[in-house]
Amino acid sequence: MYLLCYGRSDSAVKTGNDLIDRLGGRWIENADFFASRLPLTAGERDAVIVMLLPLEASVEILSGNYSPTLSGLPVICVSPDGLFAAVVRRGDESTLADCGETYAAICDVLGPKCFKSFGSNADIAPDLTTAIKSYGMTPNDPDKLKSYLAMIRSGEKMSIYTDLPVVFAEPSIDSMIFNVNRYSRETKESFVQSYISLTGSSSPAVFITCAKLPECNGNPPLVLTPKLVSVGLELTGRCDPEYAAVLVLATLENHGIDARSVSTVAVSQSARESEAVHKVAEMLGASVTAFSTKMLKEIKLPLKMTFAPVREDVDIATAACYQTSESGRILIRRAAEKSGIAISACLKRGNILLTE
Repeated sequence: MYLLCYGRSDSAVKTGNDLIDRLGGRWIENADFFASRLPLTAGERDAVIVMLLPLEASVEILSGNYSPTLSGLPVICVSPDGLFAAVVRRGDESTLADCGETYAAICDVLGPKCFKSFGSNADIAPDLTTAIKSYGMTPNDPDKLKSYLAMIRSGEKMSIYTDLPVVFAEPSIDSMIFNVNRYSRETKESFVQSYISLTGSSSPAVFITCAKLPECNGNPPLVLTPKLVSVGLELTGRCDPEYAAVLVLATLENHGIDARSVSTVAVSQSARESEAVHKVAEMLGASVTAFSTKMLKEIKLPLKMTFAPVREDVDIATAACYQTSESGRILIRRAAEKSGIAISACLKRGNILLTE
């Protein structure tokens, strides 16, 4: 008898450890195991898969991209709190495991309290606090954020609207908590309209975006603004610090970018100590990163400019923020150049991992 246990909540870990200690087996580290084509070891060919999840989550995983290597193994579902156990699949003729014997042994370990309830989505609900801190997300309503986090932890369903590449650690499970609505650059108007239409709604909704959303009267949805934007500055002439700060803020707003999404102001080494640069960074609550002009000259930008910049040898503003954003998407290219300061902006490359 050998158990392959899978679960994610604290109660699931406790129950699973009890089963493994008594009956033998190991933990399945993540959901990728169920899609793996790797053969089982010799000692696992008589294994039984034990899903320490609510039944719906277990079925979701089993009905997905399930590996043929595992298709013959029996599957037993156990509620994370150990109060319910059921055979989901007995396995085929190729299995070496005795499903009935294993099920009886599991029920014996769980004890007389078994079969009272099956658990709820609270047993698989993720905590978004880590992602919010990792990406520096700013809420438009801190009190609503606290309330929504409590709702998510209780297993309540939550709708997410985003124009950013949001991904989940365990899509099969997390989809039971989150209903994700994705938008591209081409559907920006629909994204904004969804925000407007949900203002005043009693349905919980979270918008994750770096875009500047319109001001709405009433009770707007929760908005989380991650710090994923880098602003590149190039001083093309004398520029008053206060004027530079106001100009950058206006440029971001004109391009539909929320100033709270800026994490870094990127410049050349020669402009690092400029009062204008530090005033802009202070206003945005951002750090300053500087690169040598030689390094910036070597950066290959994805788009050719249709005009000649003041300095023809290198587009410092765009190259600096492009480097900081890890070759991300260019949002602004050399705006307001005739005002003594060229302004560029890039969105950081990569996905937002919302759950762990």
